[in-house]
Amino acid sequence: MSQAQTAPDKELIRLADLEWLDLSDLIRMDDEWHRTLVLVSRLHLFVTVVLMVVVIAASYLTRPIVPAADSAAAGGLILCVAGMAYLILRAKGDEARMLQVLRPVVVLSIVAVSLMVFLLRELQGDYYLLYLLPLVSAAGYLGFTGGLLAGVVSAIAYAIVFFVSPVGFTPGALSALVLRALIFVLVASLLGLIAERHLSLLSALRASHMQAIHLAITDTKTGLFNQRFLQTRMRSEMARAERSKTPAAFLAIDVNGLEKINREYGYSAGDAVLQALGRIIQKQLRMTDVPSRWGVDEFGVFLYNCDAAGAEVVARRVAAELARESFTDPTTRHSFTATIAQGIAAFPTHTVDGTGAQLIDYAYQAMHRAKGSANGSIVIWSA
Repeated sequence: MSQAQTAPDKELIRLADLEWLDLSDLIRMDDEWHRTLVLVSRLHLFVTVVLMVVVIAASYLTRPIVPAADSAAAGGLILCVAGMAYLILRAKGDEARMLQVLRPVVVLSIVAVSLMVFLLRELQGDYYLLYLLPLVSAAGYLGFTGGLLAGVVSAIAYAIVFFVSPVGFTPGALSALVLRALIFVLVASLLGLIAERHLSLLSALRASHMQAIHLAITDTKTGLFNQRFLQTRMRSEMARAERSKTPAAFLAIDVNGLEKINREYGYSAGDAVLQALGRIIQKQLRMTDVPSRWGVDEFGVFLYNCDAAGAEVVARRVAAELARESFTDPTTRHSFTATIAQGIAAFPTHTVDGTGAQLIDYAYQAMHRAKGSANGSIVIWSA
């Protein structure tokens, strides 16, 4: 057996295994927020491309002679949109990569909108509202700080466009510039604050829910899964083994004389034995195996794609490593060792029951036979 088993609160906990837990809609909302980032980014790109085509067409069709500055602005606009397309399409629908490139995408979008406003400067209209396109994207996915920075950058960009336009220095126009710049900053920061608070609440609720799941399926003393989780998991694992004609085994483990250890050395010493055995079991297993604490002094391990001989190898390794462990009475500092009895049953060698119930029963019968033998013994079930 290779590939050491990791703690259940890490890779082993898969939400798909929790058939008996109803996952909260809040978790799905959090996941959907990340998934919509790709859709919103592509929609942002599409709207920008459409606006670019309309603005360039309006700029060239409404004037017989196009100034050189407008031609340069149109070229810059095309380059900005091309850069946005490259970054968004390069992410290939991956939410994490999309989030990484969102900042340069927003900057390019602000520059593109500024160039559009410059090209439309001689036409009547509230074209400054085009800045809402990058501001909403920035605030929704970059939070308060991202929204605030996008608002400031938009205000600066709009001011630059304003001062190079023919209407630049009229008193009324200057007042409009200041007002619009404030609108950019306030709207973007407010939307960012709302989105950030919403997402932080979702993250906190998700973390609390995951902690509740962890507490519901694990044994807090050993860190292994609990009996209820293993029984639930075994139904699907046994069905898979039966369907694919793959062997499986169950290893039942009992700590010999745990009551005596608790009585003579204290419950903290008994807990130390259980915790050490839990670590040893995890270390000897694969990712496909499912370890659990089955009772006060009992452990159960489901071994997928493993026959009785393979389970016996695991059992011997667990027993040998525990034998090397030395425990100490915290009061008297007296040292002692612990031993275990182990029973093994295999599917389909010993039972063809697809539910796993008989497999567990046979393994426990074998374990009780081992307890009647020498300490540290291993018994494979037989009729």
